[in-house]
Amino acid sequence: MGVALAEPGEHSTIPPRGAGGNMDIKQLTKGSTLYLPVAVPGALFSCGDGHAAQGDGEVCITAIETTMTATLRLTVRRDLRIAGPEFETASAGALAGRQYVTTGIAPDLMEATKGAVRAMIAHLVSACGLTREEAYVLCSVAVDLKISEVVDAPNWVVSAFLPMSLFG
Repeated sequence: MGVALAEPGEHSTIPPRGAGGNMDIKQLTKGSTLYLPVAVPGALFSCGDGHAAQGDGEVCITAIETTMTATLRLTVRRDLRIAGPEFETASAGALAGRQYVTTGIAPDLMEATKGAVRAMIAHLVSACGLTREEAYVLCSVAVDLKISEVVDAPNWVVSAFLPMSLFG
């Protein structure tokens, strides 16, 4: 899922980018709310590449691909300022419960990791009123990092998961 890039021209939807694209994050499922930064009039949203199942990272270029029908509700959030994809989801397993997730997308794993953490710090400052220092410390003790996608060159996707139960 993604929106158009600010740069003119044709762009492949295969590599994930700051505007979304083929992110292949297995926790981005039914009931999730995805936030994307809009850089062009009309956004030009697109989606596709349904998966019945996949592991974190989708390591061998494929998941269990399937046809899907999606019901989507698009809303413009003029109050939200984000640099890249973020979402809310209800996860199972070790990440059980509602989660707020930020992403870092870059051709270097460490840069993608830094991007995910920086985006989470920005979220905690704007949404929860924490200082940048408080948010950074909270990330260290409560945020789980996951390598969400490694197959769609040239970019990696790292996701930072924050349990929303921390805030009641």
